[in-house]
Formats: sequence, structure tokens, C-alpha cells
Amino acid sequence: MSVHSILDVATEVLLADPSASLGDVAKAAGVSRTTLHKRYATRHDLLVALAHDAYDRVDKAMTDAQLDVPGSDVVEALERAIAALIPLGPRIEFMYRQIGLDDVPDLVTRYEQSGEPLLRLIRRGQEAGKLRTDVPDWWILSTLDAAFYTAWEAISSGKLAPLDAPKLVMKTVMQGIGT
Repeated sequence: MSVHSILDVATEVLLADPSASLGDVAKAAGVSRTTLHKRYATRHDLLVALAHDAYDRVDKAMTDAQLDVPGSDVVEALERAIAALIPLGPRIEFMYRQIGLDDVPDLVTRYEQSGEPLLRLIRRGQEAGKLRTDVPDWWILSTLDAAFYTAWEAISSGKLAPLDAPKLVMKTVMQGIGT
């Protein structure tokens, strides 16, 4: 089983049961505890690997969404970002819920930097008159984060179809921050 597959299964297991052991993760992944322990000596090591993988996926999604293309439409770029982030919900939801990674300096740095691409897009949208300027850029980013999280939880609980989520997030956010 590949590292990404193990991390995908670990995310599912730990979201369902935050106190799950490495043995529980190994069983769900269909690998031996020894195999899992060779890759992740401790539960904390697995959690750090999960967080880094989630940040890697967010970074790739933001790059693929081409948010910084000069002259591109801000609203379309925001739609691409939302569409790219919705499928990452379980990973990001896991990170938001995980306690105990605040002592890992490189994860703290990645957290602090993770919103930068969207923040730059928001600022560009404000400068172009596409997004409200009477609220701070950080507030718009926080509103987006809250909308993403709500969508991920609604998908997880079966209230919202994954394909409907990007449009709902965009509509909700733009009616709150759009001009």
C-alpha cells in the first residue's frame, strides 16, 4: 500500500475516532502494525505526516487553481480555488480538529502561510472592485475558511452533495463579500 493510501485511510480512521491507535490505522489500511511502525514510529509521527500531506495537497490545489495569473478574473479564480479545496475537506477538517501539533515549528509555519495565496487573491479582488473593501482582507479569508469547513462537515454528514458544495460556498461568500 502506498504512503498516500495509508495517509488517506489514517485520515478516515482518525476522523471517525480521534483516539484510534496505530494498530487501528494499520488494521484499516490492511497492513501490519510493524509495517506502519516502520514508516511512523509513533502516533505523533503519523499525525505530523498527515498534516504535511494535507498542506502539500492544499499547496498543489492552490497552484493548480492559478490564483496569481496576472489579468485573470478574480471571481473565476476564487471559483477555481473553492472547487479545488472542497475535495480536500477530510484532510483539512482533520487538521483543524487535531490537537497537539502546535509544538511542531514547521507545521506552525505552514499553517501561517497556507492562506497567503487566497489572501493575495482577495486583495487583488478588493483592488479590482470585485470584493468588498469595507471589511478587512483577513475577515474575508476567515469567512471563506468558515464556509469551507461548513461545507466539509455537511458533505461528511450527508447533507450536501460534494458536487453542489463549490457553488453553494461561492454563492454564500460572494453575497456576503461581493460588491
